[in-house]
Amino acid sequence: MSDSSSIKHNKVKIGRVHTRSVPNRIFGWSLFCLSLVVIVVNWIEEFSDLEVLPGGHSVFYLAGGVVAAVIGLWRAGVMDAKS
Repeated sequence: MSDSSSIKHNKVKIGRVHTRSVPNRIFGWSLFCLSLVVIVVNWIEEFSDLEVLPGGHSVFYLAGGVVAAVIGLWRAGVMDAKS
């Protein structure tokens, strides 16, 4: 007869819980919001006479905004493993 206390339970570790520090999250969300503002202003400049960004409407503002948004989300911890 086996003792019930001798049964071993195997736990499978899928990932690790990781949270970023508060300054990293603040910087990440700020960068994400700023990049969204640049993308929206760039889009508005394309269809109007508004010139807010230096050099006017440019595909570089769009590409830079998308890259900055992804980096911002990464720094904010959105893309980290949660399980």
